[in-house]
Order: sequence, then C-alpha cells, then structure tokens
Amino acid sequence: EQLCMAMDFGFLYSSKRHLFHIGFRVHEQALDESYYDLLSSEARLTSYLAIAKGDVPRRHWQALGRNFLTVGITPGLKSWSGSMFEYLMPALVMVEPEHGLLHVSGLAAVMEQQAYGREQQLAWGISESAYFGQDHTLAYQYSPFGVPRLALRRTPPGDRVVAPYASVLACMRMPHEAIANLRQLELTGARGEYGFVDAVDFTVSRQPGEQALSVVNTFMAHHQGMSLVALCNVLCKEAPRRWFSSAPLIQAHGSLLHERTPRQIIESADPRTLPGPEVSADAVLYHSR
Repeated sequence: EQLCMAMDFGFLYSSKRHLFHIGFRVHEQALDESYYDLLSSEARLTSYLAIAKGDVPRRHWQALGRNFLTVGITPGLKSWSGSMFEYLMPALVMVEPEHGLLHVSGLAAVMEQQAYGREQQLAWGISESAYFGQDHTLAYQYSPFGVPRLALRRTPPGDRVVAPYASVLACMRMPHEAIANLRQLELTGARGEYGFVDAVDFTVSRQPGEQALSVVNTFMAHHQGMSLVALCNVLCKEAPRRWFSSAPLIQAHGSLLHERTPRQIIESADPRTLPGPEVSADAVLYHSR
C-alpha cells in the first residue's frame, strides 16, 4: 500500500485528451507524443489504479477507445497489437464480471487466437515475445506480435511466432483448451529443463536450413511472473484477484468493471491513419513499446 500510494501517475496524464502518454523521455525531459488510448490494453490496470487513487478523474475510463468486433456471435474489442497480453494481463488481478464487456472481450480474443492457429495449422497463442533473431551480443530480439483480425497495428503477414505464456494466460478463460495447446507446444520442443521457453518461431525467412521451426531458448521474467499468477488464479480459487479486490480503494471503483456488452455491433474501419504491415517477409522487427 505504501508503494502504491507513493506513485503519482498524474504527470503522465493529458487533461486535454484524458489519456495517458506512453511514457516520459528522461534525457529529453519531454512526454512521449503517443498515448495509451484503448480499453483493450495492458495499461487499463494502471488506468484503474490511477482513478482509484485519485491521480486522474473517472472520465479517463470513458475516454479509452472501444473498437468493437465480433468473433462468431461473441462481441469483442480490438487492441493495438492483437496480443494475448493486452487482453488478459489486467485480469491477473482485476475481477472482471462474467458477463461484462472486459470478460467477454477477453474470451473473444482467446477464441480468435484459436481460430487463427487453426487457420495457420499451428499451435495458437500469439503475444509480444522474443523471436528467432539475434543482435551482435546474441541476445534474442523482441516484438509485439498479434492476431491480425484483433489488431489495429498488424503483425507482418509472414511472421509466425507462438508464445507459450499466452496459453498460460488463456488458462484463466479456457483452461482445458489451453492445456491441450501447451501439450502441443511441448511436442515442438518448447518445454525444457527450466519450463516453457519464451517462444517458438515458425517464420520461414528466419529458419536456418530446411527446418520448420526454431525454439527461442530464452526466458522473460515478466512472462514467467504472469504465468505464475495466472496459474495461481486457476489452481488457488483466484487468490491474486481476491487479494487485489479486497482493498477498499479498489472496491470503491468496482462499478467501472461492470460495463455491459453492446446488443448490436457494426464493425467499421478505424478512423485513424494507421501503419500498414510490412510487405517483406525479411523485414526486421523492433519492440515498439
């Protein structure tokens, strides 16, 4: 609680747009010109906490964009990258009502991830992760991969990278299907002596020789941490969510999480000008956050 109350998110908040800047450039002493402007984002956990603390007004929640789509008959929301992380990370600690917009859109995202895996004839579960590309220090590179139909910023079409931790997050929504998918990933060599690696890269242009895939043998602490919390929710009666939601500060603003899903959805193009996908399969990706 002391750490929480010591943080002040107000300096990152734009009172004109009612959104958070992505960050602060310390060396330039300037706020980043981009914003977290979508509800289906990992940043909504920060938004919720900042509102609860009184750092920013409640109207910030309504300023977050809601770009709707449907997955079958299930309503959902688009995110920036279409990654599992954007939809399910806040659900590690926030109790999202079962029939509310956030819960249903997270379920729709998992369903679309599964459909994309079937389409690609691969295991499913795409999220920001390392991929089979190394810099001069032999460190694996990192990029915000996602499912095209969920994304406003499309992953280049030739890139096919599957992250096991995305399936672990999905255990909170569809545990049986997620476990079956993890078993499929295990058959590709994704699980070693220390558990599941960060990713398996099926991108043709990055394969050495004639092999079909490359195991990205590295571990990201935050991906391992999210996996542990997700499993704790599944196996320990949602203990992390119960701990977080038991704080009076959090309970006082619980109504924000009860937003209903719309009865009718008309999908349309986003009005903003967005960068299109790279056409070259050999394009180098860089982490954008």
